[in-house]
Amino acid sequence: MADVKGVVQRLAPREISELHRIGPDGPLTPKLLHAIDRAAGGPGEGRGYSVYARVIDRDRPRRFVLRTDVCAELFAPRH
Repeated sequence: MADVKGVVQRLAPREISELHRIGPDGPLTPKLLHAIDRAAGGPGEGRGYSVYARVIDRDRPRRFVLRTDVCAELFAPRH
């Protein structure tokens, strides 16, 4: 089972700020993918927390976006 809450909690404040800046549909940069890997436990461990975005242009590489449940945790209102 994915520890979505734990991964989000282990992201650095600047990484969370960057994710908030790009929004739930924004493509993940290699730097953010690396941050998610680190927060998930190491290289390659964050693979399941992102998915391929819809194909917009077949001539461009597909982008990664956050999974829906990760977005729900990351963008949930804080009380």
